Amino acid sequence: MLATLLPAGGTAAAAAYGWYVAALGAAVQLAVLLSLLVSADRLLNVAKFAFIRGRAALTGKLPKDDWFCAPLPREAEEHPMVAVQLPMFNERAVCQAIIDCCAELEWPAQRLKIQVLDDSTDPVTRELVDEKVLEWRERGIHVECLRRTNRQGYKAGAMKEGMDLLAKQGYEFVAVFDADFKPEPGFLQRTMPYLMGNPEVGYVQSRWVFTNPQESYLTKAQEVSLNYHMKCEQYTHSATRSFFNFNGTAGVWRLACIEHAGGWNARTTVEDMDLSLRAYIRGWKAIFLDDVTCLNELPASFFAYRKQQHRWTCGPIQLWAKASADVWASQLPLPRKLELVLFYFGIRKCATHLVSLGFFCTLVPLTVFTPEVRIPAWALVHLPVAVTLSTAWFTRKGWIYSILYVLFENAMGTVKLWAVITGLLDLQRAQEWVVTTKLGSSDTRPGTGSASVPIPSCRLYLQELLWALFTWAAGFYALFTGATHLGLAVYLIIQGAVFLAFAFNWVDAGGLLGGRLGDDIIRVPVKASADGVPLLAGPGAVAVASSAAVGADKAAKRAREVKRAHTIPVIQLHSTDRLAAMQPAATVHSQLEKAAAAVLDAPLDGRSSPTSSTGSCSGDSFGACTPDSLSDAAAQLSGSVSSLESVKLEDKWRASPTSSLTDIYAAKPAPAVSAATSLRRGLNAVFGLPAGYYNRLPGEHDD
Repeated sequence: MLATLLPAGGTAAAAAYGWYVAALGAAVQLAVLLSLLVSADRLLNVAKFAFIRGRAALTGKLPKDDWFCAPLPREAEEHPMVAVQLPMFNERAVCQAIIDCCAELEWPAQRLKIQVLDDSTDPVTRELVDEKVLEWRERGIHVECLRRTNRQGYKAGAMKEGMDLLAKQGYEFVAVFDADFKPEPGFLQRTMPYLMGNPEVGYVQSRWVFTNPQESYLTKAQEVSLNYHMKCEQYTHSATRSFFNFNGTAGVWRLACIEHAGGWNARTTVEDMDLSLRAYIRGWKAIFLDDVTCLNELPASFFAYRKQQHRWTCGPIQLWAKASADVWASQLPLPRKLELVLFYFGIRKCATHLVSLGFFCTLVPLTVFTPEVRIPAWALVHLPVAVTLSTAWFTRKGWIYSILYVLFENAMGTVKLWAVITGLLDLQRAQEWVVTTKLGSSDTRPGTGSASVPIPSCRLYLQELLWALFTWAAGFYALFTGATHLGLAVYLIIQGAVFLAFAFNWVDAGGLLGGRLGDDIIRVPVKASADGVPLLAGPGAVAVASSAAVGADKAAKRAREVKRAHTIPVIQLHSTDRLAAMQPAATVHSQLEKAAAAVLDAPLDGRSSPTSSTGSCSGDSFGACTPDSLSDAAAQLSGSVSSLESVKLEDKWRASPTSSLTDIYAAKPAPAVSAATSLRRGLNAVFGLPAGYYNRLPGEHDD
């Protein structure tokens, strides 16, 4: 077309245009080939999934049944020693919820240790972590917080130093959870039998499920993508004994496997994939448990999502370059080597991102201005539609959001393509490790949730803006000139609008395209109280009724739909005698009034005090106490050897000259705690209020 517009004698320009058309045609052919490989790989995975599920339906044997599930010991002393590592950095909104969830894991307390690896520099986050750790230590749970004097190695560095301490203390297994995850109490009981019964298994990975997919269009697109990865890719690779990577969280490792594989390494930004690849090369096996799930929060901030995707895209490219030689030199069979180097890294981790932006958002618009270059309909329409629908199939009603998923994935191509280039060239930004900020929108415990929609940040992303203008130019040109099919013109215009939304940050939660997609309705068990008022509990939890108010014969279980914003608390309570101090205030209101009156009316003349009032405190098998009254809570707090200290924890923290790790909870003489202080802390525990709530009151309110 452009050749007809050239003036007479413009042979040089005509020759240049001819070279341009030839180069564009070659690029399109290469892109079509890459798109074909990417599509074939994805459709093959879906076909494998369908075959595995069909075989399981016919034989009644699931892939996990190929492994021996060892029975758990009856005696607590016979359970293996398990540690839980919680790496975190300035995650103020979610740092306390994960400690609560891990403290409720069903495992003998004397065989369980929770290791909080807090690299936070934010003083508020550190104070929140300290309060929660001390709270659970007083309840008999072995929790410690380790802080480093530097962030060398980022997450991998923190976990390596923490693991060195665990190995010296005789721990055999370590579970890993990021701060925004919420494991169920039975997580260890469902994953540990596979590690105990199969010595060749190095790690067990659970499936991610999400608390906030309805928060915005951005989180819904993430859910579609991650559901395919979890339900299809990880599932089929585990079932066929192919390599699948540890996802960095919601899994359990065997410490012997970590040591044999060389330990945590910070040479890339995907330390989890790096370690699992080295373990696979050295002959270790891994199991993906599709029926064991772990809740986590999707990033609702576009800025946080960009940083996460840059790390998740750049890291595998780095690992591809650094570990390929080890793969070829390993004892793996040749087909496994080819699968790793060519398919796993070459197609899934590299070519996918090149096709997304390079083909559909760059070469396709260029062909609008160059009618000499044609793209086959099967490569432009039929194959992408098949791939998109097969991907969305793993999400409930995913077909509704399939177009949204494609448009958002293409718009993220600018970030991912730059990440691929950064990883291939090993640029300085390839070592950038930025924690994905979470808003804590799923934390509905009293005093922690926020019903307001977060205000989006005002940012402008130039790359997305340029691609918006480019795709719009091609789309409107095709629309008004009829240079191509009308459907392609409409696609380019819509894709340009999505690029523009990304450029101006309109996809943030609370932005123009960041509104909630629905009411986010979930089903929770509800138990009726004596007066007919339902008591609600969080997802997976059972409402805890006061024994004085609700009798077993009067409580009628029923399930109804309840908005997540109205469910309390997220902490999961599975028995009526476990950690009653964390009950919702409504279930203990009458009991609290009686206890508070008894305490406040007691004479404080030196012969008696609130800390000496009578009462009982029964301990459960996990070392946690359940006070029968507020006076009992005060007695437990004031009488405990490891009482909460009034000294600021920041003042206790001192750098160790021999290690970058410092245990801020080392055994030290505890200062005296007044009865009023103990009473205030008892109120905090019973009401479920944030630690230090009553400490804000002036001193004259101590009485």
